[in-house]
Amino acid sequence: RTPRTRNRTRTIMSRIIRAALKLAPTTAFGAAPLGAARARAVDNASPALTFVTRGYADAASPPLLVAMMGVQRPLNQIHRMIENTGAEIKESRNVSLGGRSSNMFLVTGADPMALKREFANERNDFFSVFEARNTIRDIKGPYCETSPLLPFVRRATLHVPYKPGVVNEIADFLCSKGVTLSHLDEYRSGKDVVLEGILHLPTGLAEFPAVEEAYILKKLESLGVSVREFGKVEGRPRAEKAATS
Repeated sequence: RTPRTRNRTRTIMSRIIRAALKLAPTTAFGAAPLGAARARAVDNASPALTFVTRGYADAASPPLLVAMMGVQRPLNQIHRMIENTGAEIKESRNVSLGGRSSNMFLVTGADPMALKREFANERNDFFSVFEARNTIRDIKGPYCETSPLLPFVRRATLHVPYKPGVVNEIADFLCSKGVTLSHLDEYRSGKDVVLEGILHLPTGLAEFPAVEEAYILKKLESLGVSVREFGKVEGRPRAEKAATS
C-alpha cells in the first residue's frame, strides 16, 4: 500500500475508535469496563453503575449488605430508617459493646443511593453499602423451614477454661473443617470462656467436604471444651403452623 493509503486507513480507524469510546459506558474511575467496576463496593458506584445494579435488582432482587458502626442507639430507629427506603430486611447482626454498636443488615429490593441518603446525616464511625454474595436461591434465609441449608445449622454453647489462645484453638479447628461461624458471642464467666453462637457445618458441595457432627464434638472435647449445647436449629415457620396458614 502507498503512504497515502496507509494514512487514510489510520484516519478511518482513529475515527472509529473515538466514536466507540464516546458510546462505551464509563464509571466514576474513568473508562474502566463496567463489568470490572461492579466488583467494587456499591457505595463507590457511578450513576451508570447504579442504573445497571437497580435493573438487576428489579429482575432478581440481589441482596445488599448495609454495615455501620457508631455510638449506640435504639435498634428500632435503624430498622425504620432502612425500611423507609423501601428495602426489605432479610437478616441482621447487631451487637453493642463499650458504648458503641455495630450493625449489619442483609436487605433486598434496595436502592444503594437511597440508603446512603437516608443515613447521610447520621454520625456513624463507619457506614457502607456493599453487594452481598448472591443467595437468591435461598433468599428466605438459612433458618427458614424450607431452606436446604437448615440441616447443617447448629446452635452451640461452649464452655472452656480460660488460657491464652484457647479461643484461637477452637476457631482454628472449626475453620479448618469448613465450619462457618455466622454469629458468635464470647464472654467470661468465672474461670471459663463462654462461646455462644450459630455454626454452619459444611454441606460437602463447595470447598470443604462434609464432616460428621460426632467428629466435631469429639475434637472439641479433646481441646478441653464442655459442649453445653450443639443442637439443630428449628425452622420457621414450623410445619404444623405452615399447614394451617
